[in-house]
Amino acid sequence: MKIVLLGPGLMGSQIACEYAIGGHEVTVLARRPDVAKERMDKGFAAAREHGLASENAVAGARERISIVAEDEAVSDADIIVESVVEDLAAKREALQPVVAANPGAIVASNTSSIPITAIGRAIGAGERTVGAHYWNPPLLMPMVELIRGDETADGVAEQMAATLRALGKRPVFVDRDVPGFAWNRLQLALLREAVWLAENGVASPQTIDEIVRDGLARRWRYTGPFQTAALGGAATFERVATLLWPELSQATSIHNLTRWLDESVETTTRLRERRDRGLAAEMRAEAARNAGDES
Repeated sequence: MKIVLLGPGLMGSQIACEYAIGGHEVTVLARRPDVAKERMDKGFAAAREHGLASENAVAGARERISIVAEDEAVSDADIIVESVVEDLAAKREALQPVVAANPGAIVASNTSSIPITAIGRAIGAGERTVGAHYWNPPLLMPMVELIRGDETADGVAEQMAATLRALGKRPVFVDRDVPGFAWNRLQLALLREAVWLAENGVASPQTIDEIVRDGLARRWRYTGPFQTAALGGAATFERVATLLWPELSQATSIHNLTRWLDESVETTTRLRERRDRGLAAEMRAEAARNAGDES
């Protein structure tokens, strides 16, 4: 298939690499093609480094990617992948001319918070617009949220699901189009409480990270919140919720989040490398288990 990608940032560039590795012809519309190329190079390097694609596969994928100026006309696309900045006006401006030039293409938005219905209506193509929300880093996170807008035609989300599965992804359907969908509502709810704990001196950011990373996440790796409640017993969780839910943070915004963060290049590079190595190891282990199941 022919894929057109808008928004080759850190996420969009990896998404483009994944489609190209998967055998699709990819045209990337970029404001700065030189910067987009650098990001694609890093995406392909990550795919090789983590054993996601061989040298030959990457070489072939490079030949299937074209990077052009964002105002260049592109036609005959099967899927338009949008990964533009999280602003409805910016998405509308970027998408409208491409959508008009490709009347038969599915529009797959990688938005993380804007309702799909709003995007579809803004570009006048609600019936062929669907949410395909990747999780960062896209090459190393198998799941993709699929969200139908109120006007999405029957079969569009299923067609996207089939395309993603062929890339080795694991699409999960979100049944209602709400801001933030499922992943970010869960992620931001936890962050809201984490900020409250830090602001009120209950625990340091370092301790909170440790509790979530090595405690909650360790267990959630095997049982999600509903399964955990089933193991603990509904009556127990209901009693705890009655006591705690009224006490939980009701904040509606975050101010000066940076005071709790170490955003130095040294720290973020180390964290990113550790995260990516761990995610890649899990992907390889899962692939080996699946191969064993099939044999």
